Amino acid sequence: MEIKVQKLSYKDLKDLTFTIEDKQITGITGSGKSSLLKLLNGIVQGKGILKYNNERKTLKNKRGLIKKVSLIKTTFENTFFCNTVEEHLIYFMQYYKLNIKDPQKKLEDSLKIVGLSPKYLSRNISTLSTSEKKLLQIATALLSNPELILLDDPFINLDNKNEKKLARLLDQLNDRFNISIVIATNDSEILYQYTKKLILLENNTILLEGNTKEVYENVKFMREHNFEIPDIVMFTSIAKQEKNVKIDFHRDIRDLIKDIYKHV
Repeated sequence: MEIKVQKLSYKDLKDLTFTIEDKQITGITGSGKSSLLKLLNGIVQGKGILKYNNERKTLKNKRGLIKKVSLIKTTFENTFFCNTVEEHLIYFMQYYKLNIKDPQKKLEDSLKIVGLSPKYLSRNISTLSTSEKKLLQIATALLSNPELILLDDPFINLDNKNEKKLARLLDQLNDRFNISIVIATNDSEILYQYTKKLILLENNTILLEGNTKEVYENVKFMREHNFEIPDIVMFTSIAKQEKNVKIDFHRDIRDLIKDIYKHV
């Protein structure tokens, strides 16, 4: 799903104009990112123009929009209202009046996609780990066959292993199922590693949107505007400018090491 935003305002957010590209993983960073996700999801309504796949949507039927644009919240507060995983998923289908031919198969398939076996259906949600609850949030979203999934700080409280597992899942959803993904976080390491496009928010409006790698590698600009810079980018920038080492910027530390060895 492509979203075009024109002169959108809501509370402190002013005159936002940008595009969420179709079938791409986009990052959003800066103050107001969580409010922006709610605008895109239709939870709140601002002033301006929002076009979904070039069609201007009204928010009279919020449920219809939320089926196609799913928001994964940072915390699990006000997310799970039932005891077991199966009860929760059934509640979601009934609440949003999803017309599913084989509900049981859909439940199991959604869990399998995120890496949870059908055995989880009988699990009490309170016994799930943070990582498992995050996967359940995504499995829930998949029940409505969304075209866009918005994630608010999805990697918080995940260890390195589960962070990579979640990143692989998001990449799979984007690549295999053609679901557009938006990750909102101020963690530059996450954004640099896992997103293709980056939107910078500053002073309650859009400062810049562009290729993630190119945006972060403009170190001077990012520092002037007090944005966090990934360690691998900072290291490379110092090596190039202060040590005059002719190396390129890399996302993968292994590629950086190989490049350094070429010039030693």
